[in-house]
Amino acid sequence: MILIYLLKVSACTALFFVMYQLFLAKLTFFNLNRIYLLLMLLLSFTIPALTVERIHEVSVADRENNPEVVYSKETGFEKDAVEGRHSTNPGFSWMDTLTYIYAGVSVMFLLRWLWMFFYIKNQLRKYKVGQEDDALLVQSQSTIKNCSFFNTIVIDSALRPNERALVIKHERVHVQQLHAFDKALVNLATTVLWFNPAIYFWRNAVDHNHEFLADREISRIADKNTYASLLLSLAMPAKNYAINSFSKLPLKNRIMIMYKEPNSKLQKLSYFLTVPVVFICSVAFVNRKDVEINKAALAKNPTEITAIGTSGLAYSEYAINVNPNATSAFKAREMVLVVDAGHGGKDDAITALDGQKEKDLNLRAVKILKEEAAKRGIKVILTRSDDQFLSLRDRLPKQKATAFISIHHNASLDHQTASNGIEVYVSKLNSNIKVAENLGIGILNKLNGLKGIEVKDALKDANLLLLREAKVPAVLIELGNLSDENNLKFINEEKNIRKVSNLILDGFVQFSEGGC
Repeated sequence: MILIYLLKVSACTALFFVMYQLFLAKLTFFNLNRIYLLLMLLLSFTIPALTVERIHEVSVADRENNPEVVYSKETGFEKDAVEGRHSTNPGFSWMDTLTYIYAGVSVMFLLRWLWMFFYIKNQLRKYKVGQEDDALLVQSQSTIKNCSFFNTIVIDSALRPNERALVIKHERVHVQQLHAFDKALVNLATTVLWFNPAIYFWRNAVDHNHEFLADREISRIADKNTYASLLLSLAMPAKNYAINSFSKLPLKNRIMIMYKEPNSKLQKLSYFLTVPVVFICSVAFVNRKDVEINKAALAKNPTEITAIGTSGLAYSEYAINVNPNATSAFKAREMVLVVDAGHGGKDDAITALDGQKEKDLNLRAVKILKEEAAKRGIKVILTRSDDQFLSLRDRLPKQKATAFISIHHNASLDHQTASNGIEVYVSKLNSNIKVAENLGIGILNKLNGLKGIEVKDALKDANLLLLREAKVPAVLIELGNLSDENNLKFINEEKNIRKVSNLILDGFVQFSEGGC
């Protein structure tokens, strides 16, 4: 989620800034400091967005599958949305509330930044009195003066010629070195990370380093004492983060740095301390995904064991081994699995304990299932691939298909207690119920070996339109109870959903081959 990502970005910026303050800020390698501040800011946003796959090889022994059809004696909790099960549950969500607050404040910061540009343009237009070389002359009462704004140098017309020349040379350094780009980047980062104190220190560090760079260039061609006196005489508070001001308070550090002897080149080795800090941030904040490569022992030929390439998580013992150079058997037999993500659009369905909506979790699950199916050469068609509302009849397969699966999550509502764990539903009112039973019990048998969440070991009967009127074998799968903390913890782990998806696909494959 976006807030978790931003917290990771904030942690990275804090660590990188501590590193800068402790070891680099007082060095006179201003160009290297500039590179560090820009590069580490970009890395702070990049590292938490990366995902690293950890590959494990797993061997699974083949075993006989029991195709016996058994129905649960429990009453089915699942009902059609039109009958009122998942009308809209607007339950209060702290996560949604915090997200809206964050977005609102970010928009305010962005609007303030844009207003600043308008204000500067208005001031320059209002107080402009002339032009000198590449500098714009303004009246003394202008609040925007002795500064540069992108490629525009703004000078107080009341300055004496020698003072004016020094200020212009100073601001020309900002323009030529494109310091406005740095300021725009860090101000944009501030609108995103406004809640993070480190980003304001970071912005000040970028600003100060710009001044150190300009001061160094001017001190090479002008008397330092004269230049320092001019800085003090023109000093004014910093009120605007969109401009590079010639002299703004406080000035003590700038003057001290100006008179400081340059550091020895050997001290550039300090920048290598950045490497372990980047490593720590990478280890701590890069996302991880476990990928298991399964070696399945085939019952028909025990001596032949074929590894499935990068085939996703935990294919069960009946995983299909695909030769990438061979014609797909599925394609030849036109095996098509239609998968439906329950609810969507205006139909939020239920809300989990952590504020997530069932419609979003359903969509996430079917997308993962489709990814895993693609790795195995199985064609999957989704009834919806984004957050849209579809009527129940619009979800029914319109094309020829081998099977139809509708994905949902359960919850306890209106004083009713929903079952925990994974459940598989069929409808006895469907004219092809025997075929649907074969599909359902095959999937259940594969899921029964799953660890970390309960799996109901019997089918449930439900009079649902999707199951009742489907023209192809159809099942509905509840992937867990969103009202139960342990179920929700399991569901929130992507690797678990990938395992469940592959077990469902194992059941579908065995069903397709007439094994149930």
